[in-house]
Amino acid sequence: MVYVGDGEQYLVVDAQVHAWDGRPHNQAGPAGEQFLADLHHRHRTLDHSPRPLSVDAFDQVTDRSLHADVLDAGVDRAVLQPAGFSDLFVLGLAPLAWHAELAQEWPGRFVLSGELDPGGDRSKVRGVAAQVRRDGLRGLTIVPARRPEARTPLGAAWLRRVLSRAEQAGAGVVHVGVGPLAHPVPGAPDWAFAGVVEQGTSLPRPRWPSWAEPVRAGSALPVRARNSGPLPAGGYDATELSELAAALPRVRFVLGAGSLPTAVLCRMARLPNVHVLLTELLVAMRRAPLAAGAALGDLLAAFGPDRLMFGSGYPLVRPGRLVRELATFRYPDQLRGRYPELDTDVRRAVLGGTAARVYGLPTAGVAASGAAVGRTVTSQSSPTR
Repeated sequence: MVYVGDGEQYLVVDAQVHAWDGRPHNQAGPAGEQFLADLHHRHRTLDHSPRPLSVDAFDQVTDRSLHADVLDAGVDRAVLQPAGFSDLFVLGLAPLAWHAELAQEWPGRFVLSGELDPGGDRSKVRGVAAQVRRDGLRGLTIVPARRPEARTPLGAAWLRRVLSRAEQAGAGVVHVGVGPLAHPVPGAPDWAFAGVVEQGTSLPRPRWPSWAEPVRAGSALPVRARNSGPLPAGGYDATELSELAAALPRVRFVLGAGSLPTAVLCRMARLPNVHVLLTELLVAMRRAPLAAGAALGDLLAAFGPDRLMFGSGYPLVRPGRLVRELATFRYPDQLRGRYPELDTDVRRAVLGGTAARVYGLPTAGVAASGAAVGRTVTSQSSPTR
């Protein structure tokens, strides 16, 4: 399946899609409920649709909604990014098991990624290589801990060994700073904070009496996480990550565009195995066209189109609008002439060519750089339901 814009055809690979179940039965107490409420607020602010997703539709991504909102919106393939948040959701918000079930519905249309959340505990990463081979994972997401005591030590030697074994098993992509956040990390660019609920301004929907104390399923222990406002996002140390990427040249690291200041990200372009996922940046284009446009220009100049990827963060934002806007993007007048232009080849690379090469996806007539080389790419037929 190709997207056609301005008479040009583009293969689209959405490198950040989340299929989650955040319904009340899965929420580990008020903090999980608050987290979903804040994410839904961001969706209503960022999606720019006259018909935003309802609370119920947003809380659970079904096979039907995934097909209608992603595959039918011009996206040929999508990378399902996990999001466990085990301290907020009993069964995990977007676990690999659920992603695997959805991927079976449309073979070849979804790429599975695993989650690496050791939190300093090496026992939690045992058997990762076996899981990669068993589930056919193409990548791993390093979870940014929100608690300092659970921070994943990017500089640890054992983590390098784990990622090296995972790469040899088939998961050669490592995602860092990629995930659904109600509040960006401290130090993130200003344009990444659009739609954020300020402390104390969002109240969760009541699910139980105030005197009731929910407990985890199968446990007699009260839920530990309590927070009356937005949960702070986790982060990572750029120096540690640079050292990790330099030590593992065969592993391709994909960083979120809003996970670090743009200038810091651009300095990491010296490492040829570092790529940038543009999700937050593309979402910000309407709200902050000058700042986001300048950031895109800086990243394009530093990394080139062959290391930049399209992402929507669905269901935070449905990808159809972002695909259309990127396929027709022009710098604001104030920025014209300062940055590399987005010609057709650049758009093809960013919209799908780069991700197809990084994740090892068949392109069916589209070159690895993203340029068309012959026949039109066709998608597999949609399921009849």
